[in-house]
Amino acid sequence: MNKSSEGKRSTKTIQDELQLDDPEVIPVIYHKKKGEILMLLIEKEITIIELSHATGMNPGTVKRHLTDLQKYNLVFISRERVNEFSIVMKYYRASARNYLFNFKWP
Repeated sequence: MNKSSEGKRSTKTIQDELQLDDPEVIPVIYHKKKGEILMLLIEKEITIIELSHATGMNPGTVKRHLTDLQKYNLVFISRERVNEFSIVMKYYRASARNYLFNFKWP
């Protein structure tokens, strides 16, 4: 086995636009730290450790924010790679480059 080997790659790709019609997504997407993570993931796929270094957040906190973003399909796991220590590294990516709000209130 190589020092690091390519694992699974998602068939999903980043879209140009994604329409959001759930009003509950507003506080998630406008949360300061989640928004910071989302902006980084729009530019490229990144691991939790890389996001932790880029944002200064604890990896556990980054993971919690990613879980919230995944719940609303704002991000996805783009690929997995096994590193030289046999640890599966998950790469995350934004679901879209632009998010459009599409709902009526009240």
